[in-house]
Amino acid sequence: MRLVFAHDHIFRRDDDGKIYSGGSYNNAVWERYLKHFDEVVVIARLEELSHKGNRIYNEFGSGRVTLKPIPSLSGPIKQYTNKKEAERIIRNELLMADALIARLPSEAGNLAVDAARDMNKPYMVEVVTCAWDAMWHYGKIMAKIYAPIARYKMKKRVGRAPYALYVTNSFLQGRYPNRGVNVSVSDVEITDIKSGKPAKDDGIWRIGMIGSIANKIKGWDVALRALSLLAKKGLDFEFYILGDGDDKPFMREAGRLGVAERVHACGVLPSGKPVADWLDNIDIFILPSYSEGMPRAVIEAMSRGCAVIGSEAGDIPELIDRSCIHKRGDYRKLALLIERVMDDRDYWHVLSVKNLMKAKKFMKNVLDESRDRFLADFVSRACSKGGQIAL
Repeated sequence: MRLVFAHDHIFRRDDDGKIYSGGSYNNAVWERYLKHFDEVVVIARLEELSHKGNRIYNEFGSGRVTLKPIPSLSGPIKQYTNKKEAERIIRNELLMADALIARLPSEAGNLAVDAARDMNKPYMVEVVTCAWDAMWHYGKIMAKIYAPIARYKMKKRVGRAPYALYVTNSFLQGRYPNRGVNVSVSDVEITDIKSGKPAKDDGIWRIGMIGSIANKIKGWDVALRALSLLAKKGLDFEFYILGDGDDKPFMREAGRLGVAERVHACGVLPSGKPVADWLDNIDIFILPSYSEGMPRAVIEAMSRGCAVIGSEAGDIPELIDRSCIHKRGDYRKLALLIERVMDDRDYWHVLSVKNLMKAKKFMKNVLDESRDRFLADFVSRACSKGGQIAL
């Protein structure tokens, strides 16, 4: 059986023709679907990558996973000028496919869902974040204008989808309810839980964060402002951020706030062990996001015994200790929360142990079992019949 997977993710191709992903789309992700389908065709964007520099990407694909690029649908102009070509590519791939999985929110996913419904192809949606939050906090005025439209598009398509997989326990279900068959399964990949953090034996606190610096959705601007307050108090720390994007604007802002010498942009690492090893050197993990679904980075940090501080976005409050939550954009509260952990090593140790215990329910084998049951049901009830299930 042949599956089409649609999302707005940007893959990158180097001068040798190899394709890479700077995000979470490593080959382990495709294995989720290859258990149930013989072939996966990924509909997404593709951009050229002249050099990787200090950024290490996930190499894309295998013999059973291929990429079919579509033109960019980012912004109202490209949605208008590139829509027909994108629709043509999506429909051609669906003609040869048995089913569609569309990851939402995404414009490619929206087009693919509409095409699948029109062609009576079985489909399901994966609901991974809030379209409103992602647009509203993107940082550009056009994104704010588009936010209510994006929310409407997503709510309509999630609501009538025959099958929906949510990555959150309740947050996205509340904002984008589904009338079909649905399940909650995080898309995190935790294969190993650290036995515990060693006792802290030096005075330098290593603060870490994972998230793209290409825009401000993950709240790196909030992080830098909070760190600036800590630096003015004379606290001893180093800040490390792992994520894709041009680090020049990020470092300029760090310089303006007087913390550039303490800040390190670490580029990108492949998912799995390289990220886990990086987190093993972090004492306090922060994620001051404006928008989240189920934050994979938080769970990964918890699995390595980090104390975790985060915003109220998405399912972050369901994961971490309530004493470690701040309102979106509240850099003063974030600074106070970090300072509290620095001042009390017993508190840091308690948070570390609690996070390790909670991370166990996100182990890969546990999540795979739930996801496999759901996908098997989708294949047997929908795909084997060759058409959609009426709601």
